[in-house]
Amino acid sequence: MNKKVIFGLALVAAFTSSCGRNSSAYKELKAQYDSVFAINAAHEAELGEMDSLISTVLTNFQEISQMEGMINVNPISGDFKKSQRDRIRDNMQLINEKLQSNRENIQKLSQQIEKFGRENKGLQRTLASLRKQFADKTAEIQHLNDELVRKNLYIGMQDSIIGLQNAHLNDMAAENASQRTELMAQERELNTVRYAIGTARDLKDMGLLKDGKVVTDKANMGYFSSADLRELNQIALQAKKAELLTSHPASSYELRAGNKGELSIIIKDAKQFWSVSKILIVKVK
Repeated sequence: MNKKVIFGLALVAAFTSSCGRNSSAYKELKAQYDSVFAINAAHEAELGEMDSLISTVLTNFQEISQMEGMINVNPISGDFKKSQRDRIRDNMQLINEKLQSNRENIQKLSQQIEKFGRENKGLQRTLASLRKQFADKTAEIQHLNDELVRKNLYIGMQDSIIGLQNAHLNDMAAENASQRTELMAQERELNTVRYAIGTARDLKDMGLLKDGKVVTDKANMGYFSSADLRELNQIALQAKKAELLTSHPASSYELRAGNKGELSIIIKDAKQFWSVSKILIVKVK
């Protein structure tokens, strides 16, 4: 049962079990229903737009194939008549326009999928398939154009086709660069850990310690130092007594005193140390 149906049933229940439309329960649920309905409508509109783009691209590919079949590079007489030349030129021009349209629509589809979420594997497979079809079809048209040139039928399409191929390659290169940047950002975030060190009073003032318990749900991240867990091997505490208030396996670290007796946390196994919590809070004295 989807959210719209669930909220709809809840609205009926709120209407019949309280004071109708003027009840606070009804108004609250109505607002939630309207919000969910708007989100679903936007979601469906995006899917509809993507479906339309895919349909247009596939139709163009089909029409391009039909026009290819109408171009005979081996006329019976051995020479192209003027009417044949004109027809071939017109068909090649239409093919070029449809290829250009497909390139633009594939780019639009890519942007829609980016906004929709890359985790949708079905859409990603469809996009990859359309890109391959575009590359294959453009190569076919390039070969056809070369054949026409060899038959002394120059129709001025060479630069345009090469331009399409290069533009398509640039589109893919730009998207791959964007994906790499996003993946790197995700990797950094996955490996980012945060830690805060302070006396009991300091931690209370930061809102990290309340009634003897650690509070991190709504913690101000400005109080924390951040680091990459793959590079963080030691944390100087600048105190002779310390207690870790967050959960970290005891076997993954040790508290080691320096020359002045001040402690440092030596992380022996970073993966294990941060396995329970990516936040470290240390109370020092």
